[in-house]
Amino acid sequence: MTTGLTAFEEIDGLQGIACATKGTLRCTAIRLKDDRLCLFSPVPSLSEPAKGSLNGLGDVQFLLAPNHYHNKGLTEYASAYPAAKLITSQAARPRLEKVTGCKFSDLGELLEVLPAHVTVLHPTGLKTGEIWLRVEGNGAVAWNVVDAFCTTKENSKAPVSETPELLGTFPKMGVADSQTYHQWVEQQLERDNVSMVIPCHGSIIKSDTLNGKLSTLMQQFR
Repeated sequence: MTTGLTAFEEIDGLQGIACATKGTLRCTAIRLKDDRLCLFSPVPSLSEPAKGSLNGLGDVQFLLAPNHYHNKGLTEYASAYPAAKLITSQAARPRLEKVTGCKFSDLGELLEVLPAHVTVLHPTGLKTGEIWLRVEGNGAVAWNVVDAFCTTKENSKAPVSETPELLGTFPKMGVADSQTYHQWVEQQLERDNVSMVIPCHGSIIKSDTLNGKLSTLMQQFR
């Protein structure tokens, strides 16, 4: 039985997107235009099955810390993939460099090689430098998020859940301006009509009514 990170498995309907988990934590691999990989939120305990599956997907080019709290696996992955660049948002960079002792680049090089169906989102009103990925597939939209959304505790280890939840610490630790954050998410929901959320915490969330469920959760930030 694997005690570290599981092997990466591609998500049905999302081209070039694969995930691996350790407990309730998730790392997402994104295949870039040049067939190399970006790892979104590296999870500690990189296992041989995980490394073997990544070898089959492509060379790891970027290690993306999607906010300043998700830093525990970075030095381990940087050692395993010395050619990979550590990248993060400008807002998350100062604390990450202080906590890890590593140097981070901005997202510029990654943006140049992201495939057309993947874009970076910068939620406003947050204080952790959190960034999300927006992924289009089969006429639908998925969000790869960090601490903003998760699943209920009883469904946290299930492959898929229909019920989103707010991570308990997020409103206090992640949000700086509730009204600004609420407005940004509601506007993004109107644009995207999200049918899947790929969270860093808990199971993948899929529902035909997910947009409405996420909007309901956001009401506490009004």
